[in-house]
Amino acid sequence: MKKYLITCLLLYINHSLVAHAGDMETLVVTGTRAEISQAQSPVSIDVISAAQLQQVSQGTLASALNYIPGIVTKRNAKDGYTVQMQGFDGDHVLVLLDSQPLISPTGAAVDLDQISVVDIERIEVLRGAASVLYGSSAMGGVINIISRKQRKNRLTMHYQGSSYANNAIDSGDIAHQLQLDVNQQLGVWQANFNLQKIDDPGFDYDATSLAQSAPSNDKSFVNVGLSRQLNDITLGLKSRYLSEDKYKVRYALPGQNSNIGYLSKVNQWQQDVSLSQAQWWKVQGRYIQHNETSGDSNGLRDADITLAEIDSQYQWSLDSLDFISGLVLHRDELYQEKHPNSPSESATIEIDNKSRNSVEAYTQAGWQWDEHSLLAGIRVQQDSDFGWHSALRINSLYNLASTDDAQWQFRAGVGQSYRVPTLKERFYIFDHSNLGYMVLGNPELQPETALSSNLEVSYQRSLTEPSKHLSLSANLHYSKANDFIATLTDVEASSTSGLLISRYYNINQAYIKGLDLTAKLNWGELDYQLSYSFLHATNNKSEHLSDRPTHQIKANVNWQLPYDFNALAYLVYESGEYPTAEQVGVARDHWTSLNLNISQQFNQNWRWNAGIDNLFDNHQNSNAIAAGLLDVRPLSSRRIFVGMSYQFY
Repeated sequence: MKKYLITCLLLYINHSLVAHAGDMETLVVTGTRAEISQAQSPVSIDVISAAQLQQVSQGTLASALNYIPGIVTKRNAKDGYTVQMQGFDGDHVLVLLDSQPLISPTGAAVDLDQISVVDIERIEVLRGAASVLYGSSAMGGVINIISRKQRKNRLTMHYQGSSYANNAIDSGDIAHQLQLDVNQQLGVWQANFNLQKIDDPGFDYDATSLAQSAPSNDKSFVNVGLSRQLNDITLGLKSRYLSEDKYKVRYALPGQNSNIGYLSKVNQWQQDVSLSQAQWWKVQGRYIQHNETSGDSNGLRDADITLAEIDSQYQWSLDSLDFISGLVLHRDELYQEKHPNSPSESATIEIDNKSRNSVEAYTQAGWQWDEHSLLAGIRVQQDSDFGWHSALRINSLYNLASTDDAQWQFRAGVGQSYRVPTLKERFYIFDHSNLGYMVLGNPELQPETALSSNLEVSYQRSLTEPSKHLSLSANLHYSKANDFIATLTDVEASSTSGLLISRYYNINQAYIKGLDLTAKLNWGELDYQLSYSFLHATNNKSEHLSDRPTHQIKANVNWQLPYDFNALAYLVYESGEYPTAEQVGVARDHWTSLNLNISQQFNQNWRWNAGIDNLFDNHQNSNAIAAGLLDVRPLSSRRIFVGMSYQFY
C-alpha cells in the first residue's frame, strides 16, 4: 500500500507555494546584498515565505527547511538539527539572521531547532560558494533568515496540540505550542513583541527499554523590537531570548538506583542594532551570549560562547558599474569547563577563555546590459590566529530567447570559499574516560578552502492564462575542497592510553559534484513541485564521503479548495548514503516521509489547521544503531497535530 501511495503521488505531483505569475515580484538580497528581483538576480536564490513556514514547520526551522529542494536536514548527536547543501555539511553552510551570523553551539553548525519561525518574513537560500559576501563557513551556501519589517497594528495568537502516534512515551502526553505576536505603533516607534512556547514530551520506540529515543524539550522564545524613521534614516533595535531544556534517559548504572540521562540547558541572549539609509548604506551590530550546560548527567559541561560583530555596508556607482563595499569586525569567545565528579573536587577548565578576532573587507561590482548582468567580487580577511585570507567570485545571468509568455535564462558562477577552524575544533577536550573514549581538539588545524562552480538553465512559461505557469530548472555544481576538517581516530594515543581517542584533523581533498532538477507548475488553484537531486562526494582516495544521500526526491502539491480550505501534501525520499569507518554494515540506506496538512480560514479573524507528519512512521531502528549499522532513516515519529489561530486588527 505504501509503495502504491508513493507511486501515485510522484506521478501526480510535478510549483511549490511560490508566488503565481502576475503576483507582486519577489525581491531578494542574499545573492547581491542589495534588493533585486528574484528573476533578475545573477545568483540563483530560492525563497520560502512566512505563510509557507507556518504550514510546514512545527514552530522552528528544524522541519521547515526540509521542504526546500536540494536541502538535507540532519538530527545531530545533541538532538538538534543541522543542514546540508550541495554535499557540504552544516559546518560549511552559513545560517544568517538578517545577513549576520548566529551562534553555533556545536562546531560551526547552527542548530535549526533553536530558531523560531514567528518573526520571519521569508527565508532566502543561496547555493554554492559565498565567502566573498559572507566570509568564513559559507562554502556550501547561505541560508539567510529575513525578519519581519514594520507591520500595521495587529494581534495574533496561535495554539497547536500534537501527539506522537504509536511512539508516545505515555498515552496522555500531548505536545503544546503557543504563539503570541503583537505589532503596535507607539508614537513615532513601531513596536513588535512575540512569544513562543514549545513543550514537547519526546517519544520512544520501545516502551520495554529504559532508554528514551527522543528527549523531552521545553523551549521559550521571546523577541522584542523597536523601529522608527528619522527622515530617510531607519533605526532598528531588537532583543531576543531563547531558553531550551532537553532531557532523555539513556541507561541505568549497574547496582545503583539512579539513571544516566542526556540533558541540555541553554540560555541565549541576542541584541541587535541597525541604522540604514534606503539602499545606500547601513550599519548593523550584533552581540550574542550563549550559556549551555550539556552532556550525560554524570559528565556535564558548562560552555559560554560569545559572538560580537559590526557589519557596515555602502552602495555606490561608477559609470555603468554598481558597487557594494563593506567592512566587518568580528569576535568569537569560548570558555568551557567540566563539572567535578564529586563534591570534594573542583571543576576542570577545558577551554580557558579562548578568542579570535577578524577584520574583513569586501567589494562587489555589478554590470547590467540589456537584460543580462555580470557580478564580480573580492573579500579579504585578516584573522588574529590565521593571518590573511581572500576569496574571489564571479556570477552572470544571460537571458536567452524570450517571448511575451516564455523565457529562457542561463546562470553561471565560479567562486572561492574558505572556513577558519572554530575555537571548539582547535581546543576542545571532551573527556568521557569513564565510558572509554575522548574527543580532542587540534590547535594545529589549518583553514579549509574550496573552489566551486554552478551552472543553471531555467525555463518559465505562462500557460493560456496568467494564473497558469510552468517553471523548469537544472543546476550542475562541482567543488574541490582542500584541507577538509574531519574527526579521525588517533591510533598511537589510543593504544597508549587504552581509550578510543579521536582528534580533529585536516584531510587532503574532497571532490563534490551533483545535479539538481526542479519542475514547478501552477494550474489555477493547484500548485505542484517535483525535484530530484544527485550527489557524488569522495575524498582524494576515491572513497565516498559518509552521511550524504546520493539521491533525493521532494514532491508537494498545494490545493486551494472551496470555502477557504487549503490542502498540502509533501513527500521526501532519500537514498544512497555510505557508512562511516566506525560502522560495521548497512541496515537501511533509504527512507521516505509523507506529510499532510489541511487548513481553513473561517473569516478575517479565525483559522484552524490539522495534519499528520511522517504518515508512514518511517524511523530509525534503535537496535541497528546500537549494533553499529548504518540506518539513514531519521530519528522521528508519526505526529498528529491540530491548531487554532486568532488574528485581530
